[in-house]
Amino acid sequence: MECGFFNTCRAVIVFIWAALTLLIVHVASATNISIHVAASEIERQALLNSGWWKDRIPHNTSDHCGWVGITCDYEGRITDIGLAESKIKGELGRLNFSCFPNLQYLDLSNNNLSGSILSQIGSLSNLKYLDLDRNNLSGTIPKEIGSLRNLEGLDLSSNKLNGVLPQEIGNLKSLIGLFVRNNTLGGPIPSTLFRLTNLEVLYLGFNQFNGTIPREIGHLKNLTYLFIKVNKLTGAIPSTLGQLTSLLQLDLSSNQLHSSIPLEIGSLSALEELDLSDNKIHGIIPDELTKLS
Repeated sequence: MECGFFNTCRAVIVFIWAALTLLIVHVASATNISIHVAASEIERQALLNSGWWKDRIPHNTSDHCGWVGITCDYEGRITDIGLAESKIKGELGRLNFSCFPNLQYLDLSNNNLSGSILSQIGSLSNLKYLDLDRNNLSGTIPKEIGSLRNLEGLDLSSNKLNGVLPQEIGNLKSLIGLFVRNNTLGGPIPSTLFRLTNLEVLYLGFNQFNGTIPREIGHLKNLTYLFIKVNKLTGAIPSTLGQLTSLLQLDLSSNQLHSSIPLEIGSLSALEELDLSDNKIHGIIPDELTKLS
């Protein structure tokens, strides 16, 4: 009898333990679902508050994952927002970036957006592509853009941005393409830019960058396109450009460069287009250029 009593007690304890475990799992699962639902609703409300989806919500659907330009993951969290060429207008800040922690792709190019790029852009820590090209954005590029450590493509071209290219741009070690052409950015080209050794495309043209082209530009050995045309750069064309052996196009035209053409340019065996026009270059055209077959 004593043995049976203890066996019965042990069975009861095991049963209670199993029931409690199931209850904890159920509560945890329900809590997790509630968190995802709440987060998803925050994202949905942020889209509505922007006013950009007013006429873009399909009939008979409240699920924002089915709205125009929206892509969600399997948990219903927004990963992509694509509203290029969608005639949206108003201030960029109407979209609260901090509500989209899972966002990887943001394309609002070729619209009529105004205002500045707010510092909250730095909260998009998972962002890989950011395209705000061809809008009417003004003000400076916030230093918080340097927090986007996963960014591979950044296009801020054809706006009204001023100030300098922030030093924090050097934190974007995954960056492959950087486009800031056709703004009024000025000051020296930041030395931190030359830490971005994964860069393949660099467009800085049609701005007001001044000072010299740093010798450190030779660190960007993966560059295939380098455009710094129409700025206020002075000094010599650095011989370290000869280290960029993957270059297909090099355009330094319409600056105030006043050196001779470095012989090292002849090492750019892949080069298809070279434009050094409208500068103050002197001396001879080096024979080394004949190697650029």
